[in-house]
Amino acid sequence: MFVNCFTVTMVSRFYETILKGISNDFGKNIPRSLPFDGGTMGFITHLYCVDANVNVKEICKKNNCKIGSLSKIQIEENTYNNNYIVSYTNTKEGQKCYLEFKNSAF
Repeated sequence: MFVNCFTVTMVSRFYETILKGISNDFGKNIPRSLPFDGGTMGFITHLYCVDANVNVKEICKKNNCKIGSLSKIQIEENTYNNNYIVSYTNTKEGQKCYLEFKNSAF
């Protein structure tokens, strides 16, 4: 299956509410997002992995979030669930996203 990997930047003051709402809008049982450290004061950024058929731009707009560039990757369908977390690695060709199995809850 194809998924889009992208960052979402949200106002930290409403972080918990926005994170829960936007994650629900992206779909049920999606891979867990990866929070980034640092960034602009007053904002929090997460890396997401969402089914390519979901209109993530519209969902981010509705939730007043800034979306980063989309990167489409192909994954095994059985890895598209919350037992996995989206992660990334830097390569010569640029940043590459992948799903990593996590057997413990955050």
